[in-house]
Amino acid sequence: MNHKRSTLIRALLALAIAGSGTNALAQTANAWPTKPVKIIMPSLPAGSPDRVTRMVAEKLAIRWGQPVTVEYKPGATTVIGTDFVARAPADGYTLLSTFTSLVQAPALLAKVPWDPERDFTPIVQFIRSEVVLLVRSDSPYKSITEFIQGAKVAKASGAPLNYASFGNASSFHIYGETLKRGAGIDLTHIPYKGESASIVDLIGGQVVSSFNSIGTAMPHIKSGRVRALALVGSVRSKVLPEVPTFGEAGVAKLDTSGWFGMLAPAGTPRSIVDKIAADTEQILALPEIAEALRGQGLEPTGLGPDAFARFLREDLIRWKTLIQEVGIKSDS
Repeated sequence: MNHKRSTLIRALLALAIAGSGTNALAQTANAWPTKPVKIIMPSLPAGSPDRVTRMVAEKLAIRWGQPVTVEYKPGATTVIGTDFVARAPADGYTLLSTFTSLVQAPALLAKVPWDPERDFTPIVQFIRSEVVLLVRSDSPYKSITEFIQGAKVAKASGAPLNYASFGNASSFHIYGETLKRGAGIDLTHIPYKGESASIVDLIGGQVVSSFNSIGTAMPHIKSGRVRALALVGSVRSKVLPEVPTFGEAGVAKLDTSGWFGMLAPAGTPRSIVDKIAADTEQILALPEIAEALRGQGLEPTGLGPDAFARFLREDLIRWKTLIQEVGIKSDS
């Protein structure tokens, strides 16, 4: 009888301890945040990732009743800012807003001080970004087929065409080298420090073509200053449905699109991660936010922690394969 009683007491104690742990986690999420939250961007304050991050941060600050600031720590192909967050306390007060470079860096760099899966907890994917190859509106190339043919003629004459990207070993650089390989053409890569600079020089006639996100390109497409020849992706864009994919033009492996999202240092309490994810997903679903994003050519996805984690695992493999095939390495 005493044995049964002691067993029952132990069981009740275990339930009480488990319950108190659950309550503590709930209380942690309910109380958080009690001070300002920093969102670190490992890039310069320009372009679509910056605009989306600031848009989300502004709404989160209202919901949480605490300042949510965006800080920029660019350098070394986004390694510096990313490493800062990887080493930050896992308390939810230092977050990382990043993009595709997170899963590209391990294949591009000889050494990376962090591991995308080991050192971070995925919170939410903001959007999937769509990228187009642009030329000036007065360019002789009216289609991607004409551009490829023109590149072949230019190569034969010893003066290859060129393309701009937002930097060496960037997604757009990888797309350009994949285009060269897939179409059997030669193009000279002209790297810039950011998208804004590359599209300014395209409009100014300093470069023949440029890979740009639809968000950056859209105002210039609407104004008639540039023309989109082809889209990176497996399906046409809802924003530019008249622009064919590279695949439709017979150029393979240009179907891996980019993304923006938020992560926390590994070990951040799941209750806090879930709170940030839920609040951010609700913000992305707000009609005014969704409309503003789509107006920039960005499609909100709102993938939560588990779905985003699965996506990142798959994306690591996709980009590693593509980068190895084109043979790009970062000089950082």
